[in-house]
Amino acid sequence: MLPRWRDTRAAVETGEMRSLQRASADEKARAQQAGVQRLVTLQREFGAKPSVGRAAELTGAAALMNRPDVAEDAAVYLLLNAEQTTPAALASARTLLALPAPGEAALQAPQGTGLLTVQAEVRRLRPLLREFPHNPLMHLDLARAYAALGQAQRAERHLQVALALAPQHRFALRTAVRFHVHTHDPRAAVTLLRRSDRTPHDPWLIAAEISASMVAGVAPRFVRRARDLVENWDLDPLHISELAAALGTLELKDGGKSKRVRKMFRQALEQPTENAVAQVQWVAPQVQVPLDEQQLKSVPRNFEMRAWERYSLSRFEAARDAFECWLQDEPYAATPVIMAAYLAGALDPTPTRAIELTRLGLTAHPADEVMLNNMAYYLAIGDQLDDAETYLRRAQAATAPGNVWNGANLVATQGLLLFRRGQPDAGVHLYEAAAALAKRSALPQRAVIAQLNLARELIRCGDERAPAVLLRALEEARALTSPDVDLAVAHLRAQMQRLGVPPEVLPPTLFR
Repeated sequence: MLPRWRDTRAAVETGEMRSLQRASADEKARAQQAGVQRLVTLQREFGAKPSVGRAAELTGAAALMNRPDVAEDAAVYLLLNAEQTTPAALASARTLLALPAPGEAALQAPQGTGLLTVQAEVRRLRPLLREFPHNPLMHLDLARAYAALGQAQRAERHLQVALALAPQHRFALRTAVRFHVHTHDPRAAVTLLRRSDRTPHDPWLIAAEISASMVAGVAPRFVRRARDLVENWDLDPLHISELAAALGTLELKDGGKSKRVRKMFRQALEQPTENAVAQVQWVAPQVQVPLDEQQLKSVPRNFEMRAWERYSLSRFEAARDAFECWLQDEPYAATPVIMAAYLAGALDPTPTRAIELTRLGLTAHPADEVMLNNMAYYLAIGDQLDDAETYLRRAQAATAPGNVWNGANLVATQGLLLFRRGQPDAGVHLYEAAAALAKRSALPQRAVIAQLNLARELIRCGDERAPAVLLRALEEARALTSPDVDLAVAHLRAQMQRLGVPPEVLPPTLFR
């Protein structure tokens, strides 16, 4: 699993010196001496004139050197001024003070995960960076924000500055790797890691090199070293969690023995990071790796697993909160923004939030055919029909001919637009065509959802065909075990209540 932009700071920074133990004695001595000198300078500067920027620099350097004692005051200062600093700096401060990670109770939807929120973050970070231009963490957070806004050149420029300031810093290297993969240039990520002197000695970076190489379609360079580290590691298992998961995935891809693959994944779960959890969860059905749900819930920042777990159980409000937390953690990523918007569109009385979230996603992924179609759907639901037509045309142009899943969605969205423009017969024809296409392509859930949406539109315009269509759709829905279908039924039920449709004229199964 590739590293995330906002990485597991506790794991990444507290293990910095441990992972250098395998470097040469001279390298370690020089790094130690330079690090101590820098700590002394930063501690003196913070003591003379405390500020958020100086506190962030001192806590970051103290974490890197595994010297929490010299930066406790700076860490407390950061937590007392949380609104003025970056999430990465706050996470570093919490780690340095050994504060517990937020648990399940703290997993609530963030107050802001839209386009305006990311733009506000850029406006907040830029003056801080002018005051402290040599803080690599601030450059990384600004790069992350620019990536979410689709401004790849600005994001890359700040990444380059961060790497120039901290060329061997694990967090900076992993952040740059994630950026290159995000911008569809995984070979650049591989090149960056192979050029770093630190990579052959660092299990976190070797894990990233293996994952990036698989994405790029090239052979990983450090597999032998990775196997040696995993087999002989005698320190905290957290530091090889992602390496074991990467090796297990590589072995599975290459047809390795299932017993060996399961052993690697079990090792990855001894003390996992959220990246390792996501990777193991993805392959678990293929290799039959037992997942301890209670243990995995305690993994910090494990939003992805929690989101999908809640969605699979049809706990839609809770899933929405988790997807929005994942989105706040990775505002440039496609999946959390698609799912957060999808749930908002189904659960909210208006599509306003779904439109806002999808607009954020399209800033980073302007040609994503799913987001473009979804935006057309949300706009049509909101009766912004001309704008919906524009997005639908863009979605049609972006969808490959063989993409049946989105192809069926596009036909259904066109049907919705025709209904909203007062052409119900043409709308019925397209919704039925979408359902038939989905059935032929072995996508029964999409077929049922198309029929449920058709029933909604027929009910809205008082069409006499509505009861028969709704009964048929509900009958087919009962035969499926699918959160997608459950959500569509819940959405239809809520829509009928908002429209004031008397319950007695609707099938009782709609309210079960």
